[in-house]
Amino acid sequence: MLITRTKKAALAALAALGFAFAPVPATMPVQAIDLSTIGTIASAGAYYVQLNKQLSYLDNEGRNAYMDQVKEKYGVNSDPAANAMTARVMNRLSAAIAKSDPSILKKPYNYFVNNDTSFNAFCTIGHNMSVNIGLFAPLNYNENEVAFVLAHEMGHGQKNHAISGVKKRMPLDLLASIYGSGGGAAQLGSAILNQIGTANLITKPMEKEADALAFNYAVQAGYNIGGGAALWQRFLDQGSNVKTSGVMELFNDHPTTVSRRDTYSEDITKWSNKVVAVNTDTGMITLHGKDFYQPKDISSMSGKEQAYLIAGNLAAVYHTNKKPSANSVYVNSSNILCIGQQPIMDLAPVANPSAVTANLKKLL
Repeated sequence: MLITRTKKAALAALAALGFAFAPVPATMPVQAIDLSTIGTIASAGAYYVQLNKQLSYLDNEGRNAYMDQVKEKYGVNSDPAANAMTARVMNRLSAAIAKSDPSILKKPYNYFVNNDTSFNAFCTIGHNMSVNIGLFAPLNYNENEVAFVLAHEMGHGQKNHAISGVKKRMPLDLLASIYGSGGGAAQLGSAILNQIGTANLITKPMEKEADALAFNYAVQAGYNIGGGAALWQRFLDQGSNVKTSGVMELFNDHPTTVSRRDTYSEDITKWSNKVVAVNTDTGMITLHGKDFYQPKDISSMSGKEQAYLIAGNLAAVYHTNKKPSANSVYVNSSNILCIGQQPIMDLAPVANPSAVTANLKKLL
């Protein structure tokens, strides 16, 4: 449908909400709506009605057309590894979510990998998701960690955070802009567009809710229970070496990143029935409060990042079997230390694998 430049500008308010945050196209699929008469407080009610109507359209019948414009804005990246991983993760997460929230079956996610090289992913209105190609290399294409990022975005999507952000934050800005400019949809659209990518539409409670949902979604999909803590530990380890964008830059301050890591670390302990823990200062993994193993840094990841992934595997054991037997501990043909059918850790980088194996048997 052809729309006027004025309407295009006015509808730029429909923002993307992301693991970081990303701007959305200024041009959007739109129903016939006239916002040009909104110039006084008396018109505020009409604004809300039209805003709700447009949001509903983009969230439902207009969502595929909207996705096409998001693709046009960001470009579609063809990296085979990134695309294959994204498809695997989205399929697994969607199946897991459907078990508790079948509404996802009626509105499955649209998704694609885009060309942006910053560390980001975002979910916008209509269950439309995009993953920056810049997300994968900093995570060393670790699927367990990528899964927590995408699960976080799906948390935003399942709770309609993008729509909530627009409804709660943008109307006040719009009305203020009307008074400042003398009224006019084009001016309103410009004011909104200038705020896209800021923290105005996302709140820390939304981020916390998405993080909590991400843990449930990722774990139910079979990903490593420690993937969330490992993700944020990796982010701490790499620091300024990771190019971020949008709201990620507002939420990656050191205390906040530590807090997110620590929350996910606590989730590991809770999932393990309070048996498994990681010392956040040293990376020492403990079982029943006794030291098990402290991984050393390797070329692909720090010892602390490894610790959360190993602890996640141990938590999976203790979640389903509160008293695993020492007889169930063995090293398989690929040099992987296992408890029953659950792989625990790769022994290749370990200086004394026999001692680690013996200690695990002792602590069980």
